[in-house]
Amino acid sequence: MERYDKERLVETVLYVLNKTGELDYYTLLKTIYFAELKHLAKWGQRITADDVCAMPYGPVLSHLLDAIKGDSHEPELSRMLKSAFKFASEDASNIMLPLRQANEEYLSESEKEALDASILENASLSFEQVKNKSHDSIWLKNYREGKGKKVIAMMDLAVSAHASDAMKEYIKENLEIERALAA
Repeated sequence: MERYDKERLVETVLYVLNKTGELDYYTLLKTIYFAELKHLAKWGQRITADDVCAMPYGPVLSHLLDAIKGDSHEPELSRMLKSAFKFASEDASNIMLPLRQANEEYLSESEKEALDASILENASLSFEQVKNKSHDSIWLKNYREGKGKKVIAMMDLAVSAHASDAMKEYIKENLEIERALAA
């Protein structure tokens, strides 16, 4: 992941934490995931460059989860996050508190709109509610195929997002262009 992508990811986390005041990291990850789906369905692009993986408790941004838990293969991302949030206390070791305001210049208006909608829909849900909401057929297919940690393809995310057929075609064309340019 490029440095700019890491910075955007940190600012996305801070944006959500600033809006909620505090959040457990599971709900934070799901709130960002559902915002990703909203943005993908409407605009054909995700908010972050992080891999979405099918994990036991549902789809999750994998680099972000690893960095939050301190298991990161991205030490720079871990350092950046440590200066952006703290855990509430030993008794509430999964509750994240922001240490500063997000730099919203990293986020477009459409991204903030998707994040705000996802915060409204997901931030107050229980663990069980948000888990059940994220366990759809696309997650299940990828989880079974990957035996626990498989990157979910962009087109599968578009299906989870209930993107229109026209938007799926747009996403598919953009993926083909990216592959051609990378060759």
